Amino acid sequence: MEITLINIAELTFKIKNKIAETSRALTVAIYNNKGGVGKTTTVINLAATLTAHKKKVLVVDFDPNQKDLTDSLNIKIGDYQLYHCLKDKQNLIDLKQVVYSYTKVFKTGKSLSFDVIPVDDQLAQTDEDKLRNELSFYSLRKKLEAVKSDYDYILIDAPPNWRYFSISAVYAADVVLIPTQHNNIASLKNAATVIQQYIPEIQQARQEKTQGLELGAIALPIFFNGEKITDPARINAKKTIHEIIKKVKLEHNFDLITYFFPYFHNAQNTKIFELPNYAFIASSGFEKIPAVYKTKVAYDYYSQLAKEYFYNE
Repeated sequence: MEITLINIAELTFKIKNKIAETSRALTVAIYNNKGGVGKTTTVINLAATLTAHKKKVLVVDFDPNQKDLTDSLNIKIGDYQLYHCLKDKQNLIDLKQVVYSYTKVFKTGKSLSFDVIPVDDQLAQTDEDKLRNELSFYSLRKKLEAVKSDYDYILIDAPPNWRYFSISAVYAADVVLIPTQHNNIASLKNAATVIQQYIPEIQQARQEKTQGLELGAIALPIFFNGEKITDPARINAKKTIHEIIKKVKLEHNFDLITYFFPYFHNAQNTKIFELPNYAFIASSGFEKIPAVYKTKVAYDYYSQLAKEYFYNE
């Protein structure tokens, strides 16, 4: 579904209130067809923040070539692996058998936990053609159906390409959260491609698979994920975005305005959500602890991100 100036407010309201209206989790793919934009860091800290806000969260590492999420949370895989679960068409392996818990115990004795499905080496070692033959693009979505009633949010860390794992992640999602960087033109151009081309492809596939019962994933507006932005840099980034919007409109007749400027309908406001990525946020992965559990600054930033896109509290 293309977001327009007319329906942006209505769609945003519906997305933010999805959890309140149903016991089923909102499934979010964090994706950009460009590496180095902080997808994994976003997934981990968003999961930790939502957990601190008393939400039940499941995180899925679906980037087997990197395994950054699994490694960052120091998750040790047991006998059952995600590959075997996805391959199991007779439902002999319960998805819950590949779910592990990440728990942080604070000095006060309080603890916070969210669940994780780690990625395994078998998925990384299986070539693309074999994956497509053994597993369908909707295998992940089908398996997640069994646990959606157990969570408020399911966050999927997708790889920076448009192959089996990223396609499957977006197919499984209700919404797609797209990190970009203000000084990385490729991340902005790729975000436009994701919104204008890839997500509509998935929407069509989902609608055909479900005979029109499911719409498919909806793109959320982009956000800037990176170092603190100066005013001149912000102006340059918005100039680049306007050029991208104009080009896509001219070549594909697709309006990207509200995906890049979600408040544009309100007096042409070009505000874009910004998430500064200070050194302590990036380095927290080495310590196997989400940055939001270490500093209030990080927690406040990710709380703003969660509020911007997912709920009002």
